[in-house]
Amino acid sequence: MKSLLLLPLFLLIILSANCNEKKVKFGKIDKEDLEMTVYEKDTTAVAVVLYEYGDSEIEYNQAVGWRLVFSVHRRIKILKKEGVEYADFQIGLSKDGMYEEEVNGLKAITFNLEGGKIEKTELSNKDVHLDDVNKYYKQETFSMPNVKVGSVIDLKYSIDCKAFVRNMRPWMFQHSIPTVYSEYLVKVPEYFRYRKFTLGFENYAAFEEDSYPVSQVITYKTRSAADFQTPGHINSTQYDQSTLAFSNNRYHWIAEDMPAFEKEAYISTVDNYIQQVQFELQSVQFPGEKLHTYSESWESINKNLKEDEDFGKIVFGNANFLGDETNKLLSGIADDMEKVAILYNHVRSNYKFTGRNSIYSKGLRKTVSDKNGNVADINFLLSAYLRNAGFSVKPMVLSTRSNGMFLYPTVTSFNYVVLVAEIDGKPLLLDAADKDCTLNELPYQCLNGNGLIVGGAEPEWVNLYKLGNANSQFVSTIQVAEDGKLSGSVSIARMGYAAQAFRTEVGEFTNVEKYIEDFADSNLDWDIEEHEVDGVNELRNRITEKLEVSLTNKSISAGDMIYITPLIANATDENPFKLAERKYPVDFGFNFKESEMVVFNLPEGYVVEEMPETFKAILPGSKASYLFSVQKINDKQLQVISNLAVNQPVFQAEDYAALKELFNHIIEKQSQQIVLKKI
Repeated sequence: MKSLLLLPLFLLIILSANCNEKKVKFGKIDKEDLEMTVYEKDTTAVAVVLYEYGDSEIEYNQAVGWRLVFSVHRRIKILKKEGVEYADFQIGLSKDGMYEEEVNGLKAITFNLEGGKIEKTELSNKDVHLDDVNKYYKQETFSMPNVKVGSVIDLKYSIDCKAFVRNMRPWMFQHSIPTVYSEYLVKVPEYFRYRKFTLGFENYAAFEEDSYPVSQVITYKTRSAADFQTPGHINSTQYDQSTLAFSNNRYHWIAEDMPAFEKEAYISTVDNYIQQVQFELQSVQFPGEKLHTYSESWESINKNLKEDEDFGKIVFGNANFLGDETNKLLSGIADDMEKVAILYNHVRSNYKFTGRNSIYSKGLRKTVSDKNGNVADINFLLSAYLRNAGFSVKPMVLSTRSNGMFLYPTVTSFNYVVLVAEIDGKPLLLDAADKDCTLNELPYQCLNGNGLIVGGAEPEWVNLYKLGNANSQFVSTIQVAEDGKLSGSVSIARMGYAAQAFRTEVGEFTNVEKYIEDFADSNLDWDIEEHEVDGVNELRNRITEKLEVSLTNKSISAGDMIYITPLIANATDENPFKLAERKYPVDFGFNFKESEMVVFNLPEGYVVEEMPETFKAILPGSKASYLFSVQKINDKQLQVISNLAVNQPVFQAEDYAALKELFNHIIEKQSQQIVLKKI
């Protein structure tokens, strides 16, 4: 009978929260915090976390059994008007069938100093909103009242999670604003085995790991049956108690003076690198009970996805109802790549991607009926057409750049699915959901770590960083007039991910003509006589752009001198790398090349007085290189060449200084002028 009290654990792992008022008491603040006008350790900070405490503890509840309790108390100081946005809060909550997480005990106060006195404004329940995001997720949002520069916000809440959740919520010690003090405490009974992960590049002020004894009183009841041989005897209920003694494992972190995480260009997601701790539940075993394993393996994920009703049963299942349509679409076509292109375009043209990322589908017939779907719906439908055409197709699941890297085997890490088709014995990547992709190309957002091909006897992995590259070529022929004005032709060729990015840019407009109009409006220093774009709406890897222009921003005439900026269409004006030190990688996502060649035809009566010297730089290991040169072709022509090659998709932190310096040199060389003198 006693063992039955443990059944709620096996049916459901419950995550919840309440506030543990430990070092700072909620609602009691110091006047000095309100008088504070600047955070001395980061005078640029628009706000600062003065204090935060988190507590995760597995405890026994007589009504529901064992549950995980998560506590939050956070205090924030607003220093500048830009910091007012930190008074807006979103709490993500999971849903799973009949179970939904709930926020309980939410208390929040805004403190202000008015006339030397502390005034407080409490958050009203009517200002808290709960909205469904999708069938798996909802969000509670609120904005603190009466917030202005100088305010201090005090916040605490509890989350009662009724969804099936195996992992503790991660605790972030670092934010986009500085943190003065952050503390996290975890208490786990010996029956629960967790694996912990610490991410980030900062140091903790303290960390402790120990265990201590715990006693838990458990009440249980029994019912006795009626004794018909004994007059007056009826059913009865008896209540008994027992004490369960066990050890708690305790993990305790303290971080002090944590700097703001400064996000810079070429980063996949902050969540990959911000200072944090995560826990994964591996197993649960009580005395006398069997071991319950929750940790997954890649082998089990591969197997489970193949057998999943919303995944493998669809993508590998029967799709004969599309057979006649497939045959009609491919009638008279013999070439396999042409067949793939026809089916690929058919799905892209007739079914709309809703924008939702998921690896699970609502089903082929439902997708056909709705004419739209999430990424799994669209790509599983394409898979059905391809399989009806006789092609071998497998799905590949991955985590997008914004979703982050996965630390351990768990299917919840994946949020996107594409296809790998076998054509003439070679793999072909396909994503019919993203309109900017071509055949054998994935969206830029998918270039993140590794992808898992599902369906084989064993898991198959693909390095997503090795899937593609970008190449941009700019060629200009420019006539320099005697008054210094420049005019001529500009040709641009974009390939690979450069072409994909350009498609995305043009796709922001209703058509190519609107893009051309906007380009003219945005480049008033360019007098554009002709502008053509070719290939943006076609399934090709190369897009070209041609312009006939007169330029007013690339040269200056002063007396008998003409000063010319050497590059026309692809100059680097600003270094994307600005941090004094970057502790996380530079993630371009792919290798790329950018080249520009400009031929200047010089005016009669002018000679070259001065021109930039040739510059060449190569980073160690040939990870990147840059060449800049200005050469005379003859007395009437100059040729400018600028070639940048980045030969690996990800640079580690130790390469940051060299990469930053390389871009400093690029900007410096491209800004040096060609000087012509009248003779």
